[in-house]
Amino acid sequence: MSCRIFIVDDDQDHAESIADILAMLGHEVEVAYNGEDAVQRFAQREFDLTLMDVRLPGMNGVEAFYELRRQRADAQVIMMTGFSLEQLLAQAMLAGAAGLLHKPFAVDDLLEAIGKVEPTGKAA
Repeated sequence: MSCRIFIVDDDQDHAESIADILAMLGHEVEVAYNGEDAVQRFAQREFDLTLMDVRLPGMNGVEAFYELRRQRADAQVIMMTGFSLEQLLAQAMLAGAAGLLHKPFAVDDLLEAIGKVEPTGKAA
């Protein structure tokens, strides 16, 4: 099943690597590099799934996650982190984040996490 996936990560190389893999698998992918841009673009388009880095410049990923959920309560978001930010992560998970990926992660782990999320099924 093809999904529209939004990747939010300030590590441009990491974001583009994930985007390339997902695009090769037939998904439509869009990338943002900070929380503010992500929130603005999320308001303009429908995404089935968002992969959100926790540490972002300016608005962090958990704050951005809350904004996405305010815009669409059914937003499916998988949090990504390369750091131990247990309190922020716990808050995101309690608020309904769809999963957590610890960076660096294997492609198989990414695909498994995506496979566990039910897309919203909304059209653009």
